[in-house]
Amino acid sequence: MFGAGAASASAVWFVSLGYGARLLAPLFARPVARRVLDAAIALVMFAIALSLIT
Repeated sequence: MFGAGAASASAVWFVSLGYGARLLAPLFARPVARRVLDAAIALVMFAIALSLIT
């Protein structure tokens, strides 16, 4: 049961990742959107680093 659940969750994840990338491609064609995404990722990484330090 665990293996079947893990396999189906993986299939759902990768299919949704592919369709999501296709839907968001026009949005991320603009450089400003990529900069905003990069800034959000940087903030998350800094928050994780800060939580690991404390």
